Amino acid sequence: MATDFPEEISPVKNLVNLLKLPKGSVTIKSNGQPAFSLQFKGDNVLLDIIDTSFFDFADDADNIGLFSKLKTAKKFAQFLNDNHLTFTILRKGKEALSLGYETHPTLSRLITRSNNIQIDSVKEIAKLKHDMDK
Repeated sequence: MATDFPEEISPVKNLVNLLKLPKGSVTIKSNGQPAFSLQFKGDNVLLDIIDTSFFDFADDADNIGLFSKLKTAKKFAQFLNDNHLTFTILRKGKEALSLGYETHPTLSRLITRSNNIQIDSVKEIAKLKHDMDK
């Protein structure tokens, strides 16, 4: 099942194609400390969030409902799957959540109602959420 994004989301298609090109890793620092790193491994992209304050999630967190966030995540995960790309979110080096092609959800399928979103660690997701709420 292919996911069609509206015209305003076409940059997502460009991003997916760009993410497949590089190999290696990039670390972004803020105030001399690592904020996050991206690791590119062919069709796998790993985002390791080290310092959530860099992203300033707290201001937008209350404005977007849970179901809206989940719907967007499901669309994005399906789009990644359609393009044979896997995006993994880590918290300080530990896997929290994977989206896209190489996911194998079990119980998380019941929660997300998606075959393309895998909860790797409830504990790490909870810690990441706690970090974002600070």
